[in-house]
Amino acid sequence: MAEGHQVFYMCAVCFRASIKAEVCHDQPMFYCDAGCWGDECRKPLTAASGRLLTHAPRWWLKHRSELTHIH
Repeated sequence: MAEGHQVFYMCAVCFRASIKAEVCHDQPMFYCDAGCWGDECRKPLTAASGRLLTHAPRWWLKHRSELTHIH
């Protein structure tokens, strides 16, 4: 992991975040790497034309598949 990366753990049920791995709602929190300030992974998806496709940052979209089995 590069220096300055912001990493944390998040519960897929209640979205509680922690700086260390914990168990929440009887399951381990998942690891999130939000990158460094200015990283592309912190930016939302945009079309080639510049149109905003999502408000969520790319690091969040990467974890969406981990959340779909809960809801």
